[in-house]
Amino acid sequence: MEPVRSPLENEEYHAALFTVRRAKNYLWWLIVLSLVVQAAAFVSVRYVGVIDDAPQLSGVAQARNEQATTAPADASDAKTDDNAWTWYEVLRWALPMTKFIAMAAGMLLVLTMLTAVQLSLVGRTGGTAGFIGGFFWSLLLLVFLIPWQQVTGSTLACGALYNLDDLIDWTSRMVWDAKNVTILTKVLYYDRFIGYPVFVLLLSIVVQMKFIRGWRRASLSIMQADLREPVGQNDTL
Repeated sequence: MEPVRSPLENEEYHAALFTVRRAKNYLWWLIVLSLVVQAAAFVSVRYVGVIDDAPQLSGVAQARNEQATTAPADASDAKTDDNAWTWYEVLRWALPMTKFIAMAAGMLLVLTMLTAVQLSLVGRTGGTAGFIGGFFWSLLLLVFLIPWQQVTGSTLACGALYNLDDLIDWTSRMVWDAKNVTILTKVLYYDRFIGYPVFVLLLSIVVQMKFIRGWRRASLSIMQADLREPVGQNDTL
């Protein structure tokens, strides 16, 4: 006969699952915000050109200026250089930081989902199928968060996260050497900086939905257990 837990035990399991859910939400938002920052950096560099006039990109800027009309330098040009330098320094620190945050949050998210699985199994709270599904999807999410281009040293395998140097290298070839760019290179470029982050964002949404499914079933099971009286309660009068 399956033992009936006391209301205090049900409350403990529910509190533990609530803590897991809160940690999962924090980690999920860190991953999403990191992806948003990296996407904003791509748009700023590729389409806005916030670092085109940075002194650090003198070689790229020179290739760009050869196609433009030559004009004498003035105060506005100096101000533009200062703004570009500021944006360059901000992105140089922001992109590696968000990459680290997203990777760390991804690893902790996997452990959090595993904890939810263990709680559902030990406490028999229900929702195990949803938690296990979220756990395996979080593993897949972590795989795409890892910057494989730095781990393996190859451009054939890469992750959804990148540094400013990667973005500048790909963008410079797309913009300044556009005549020699093939269709395949363009597809890989936009897949690298748009397709991968969007795919990872979709994976994170799947993880969220799987956890919500498990959480709802576990909460319902605990609520139903609270409505049942423990065995032998009416015998002690």
